[in-house]
Amino acid sequence: MTAAEQLKQKQEAERQAAERLMATVNERIAQMKTASPVDAERAHAWVKTTCTDKRLKADFKKRALDQARAYECASNMRATDKAVEDAMAMAHMENLQGRATKLAMARQYFSKACSLGADAEFRTATQRAIDTAMMTGGVYKPGMPTKAKPLDTAPKNPHEAKPADTAPKNPHQAKV
Repeated sequence: MTAAEQLKQKQEAERQAAERLMATVNERIAQMKTASPVDAERAHAWVKTTCTDKRLKADFKKRALDQARAYECASNMRATDKAVEDAMAMAHMENLQGRATKLAMARQYFSKACSLGADAEFRTATQRAIDTAMMTGGVYKPGMPTKAKPLDTAPKNPHEAKPADTAPKNPHQAKV
């Protein structure tokens, strides 16, 4: 074998190795589409370290890094939406501790999504949803005791002129 043939074989082997590496990076990026935020963050870090390889072309590196960042952002946005939705459900069930826990998770995912480049529309919508969840729940419901008006446990007076349960709803309407 001549030196030219050896050089050609070496170049072909490097090209094939670069193609295999690009295929691996593309597979990992494709997996990020539906990954959880933790898995997406891990995959994004792997893509960043892999793209430092000199065999990869600059335009491929840029495209791969942009896609990985976008998919990680989308993963955090999905997790934010899910956490806010769960917080609203907890607030409607009057589970204020659960609401606070879910809102903390939502804020964490929200900040990560914002740092990865979430658009302004998502930011304002999520901020409004978080504010709404904060104001939902913990409101007085008729018939339920509160600190201001605790449950009346005193015995009823049998000699009361008008018992409370027979009083007319509208004082201007008398029973005939």
